Amino acid sequence: MPDIWTHHPEIVRDLLREAGFTCGVEPRILKGRDPDWTCIVDGNRIAGDIYIHQAGTTVSAGMAALVFGLLGVLLLVAVCEAWVIHRLRRGPSGHGESHGRLGCDG
Repeated sequence: MPDIWTHHPEIVRDLLREAGFTCGVEPRILKGRDPDWTCIVDGNRIAGDIYIHQAGTTVSAGMAALVFGLLGVLLLVAVCEAWVIHRLRRGPSGHGESHGRLGCDG
């Protein structure tokens, strides 16, 4: 069932209660969620859990994880590019700028 992100979780929980949902119960689907912010519904056509979250709390942690992930990818790209540049300068035979060319200009 869905997660609901709102700036007014108390209002959403009250509205769900008025609509026939049971709130303040142990989650049945995703164990470990806060029971105070879990509402369940058992209807003829739909049944499940709804999880209510305060907007701006976990999303901020998610954004931080995204930023660190992107920085990690950028670091990996930079290291790979440095490795390629180093290999091109060194040349395939390991003789500096000669790039493995044979000749007398040595």
